[in-house]
Amino acid sequence: MHPDFKLKGFSYPLTPKGISSVIQSFPWHYGTEYLNILFRTDPDVVKSFLPEPLELGPDPGLGYVAFSKWWSISDENKDMPLINPERTQYKEAAIWVGCSFRGNPGQICLFVWVDNDFTMARGWFMGFPKKLGQVYITDYHFLNPGMPQKMEGATFKGIASAHGEKLMEGTMTVERKIKQSDLPPIMTAPPYHIRHFPNIESPTAPPSVLELVRLGAENKKVGEEIWEGSGTLKFYESEIEEHFALRPKEILGAYRFSSGYTFPGGEIVYSWV
Repeated sequence: MHPDFKLKGFSYPLTPKGISSVIQSFPWHYGTEYLNILFRTDPDVVKSFLPEPLELGPDPGLGYVAFSKWWSISDENKDMPLINPERTQYKEAAIWVGCSFRGNPGQICLFVWVDNDFTMARGWFMGFPKKLGQVYITDYHFLNPGMPQKMEGATFKGIASAHGEKLMEGTMTVERKIKQSDLPPIMTAPPYHIRHFPNIESPTAPPSVLELVRLGAENKKVGEEIWEGSGTLKFYESEIEEHFALRPKEILGAYRFSSGYTFPGGEIVYSWV
């Protein structure tokens, strides 16, 4: 940093004190509740989203939609849940597909809608293609007499919408408890993402940043209760989104579980500029 540059902050807005940044510096700590629906789509469509040197994954066309609730804090300010809880909680709906980089299997998020600005800004920094939207996920209280009294047989639903359009919805009917090792490998594979920042001088000039990154994860935990069941998944057409091309051809199952981890940073593994 140039010694004459006095403004502070990890991200916009940069200010004299540096406390207004929409996101603070990593490490970031996460806890998540997932409603994941595994599906298969057209491998040729998936391939069209993967620029070289990314390639199709070991099971071409395999993907999943994750409807999820998140709790996150920065190592820089672990008191944020008490200062402003709204800065630590959000929901998102994401479309993931399998991929491979130089023989190393992974996963990549192709579309994701979130309901809070700080997670969108953080996602762009990490290479997530996040956009603002609305995400709704069934939430039961098992002491409520009018709701299901146990997990087995309960049905959960996730809905994602944005800019006045419903984009996708999925359901899961819980059938059995499984072990962590029974989760589909794609859901625990290393994430690869594309970080992109356009050139300010000309829209036709090469981007200032265009790089493939592999995101790190430490302190990984998965909750004791991991549930499997049957699912449904439907994508809706949109005039301003391209996710419909990835619509499911086959539903392979659904999973509900919790996890936690720390993001310590990532690794640049390839650059296109």
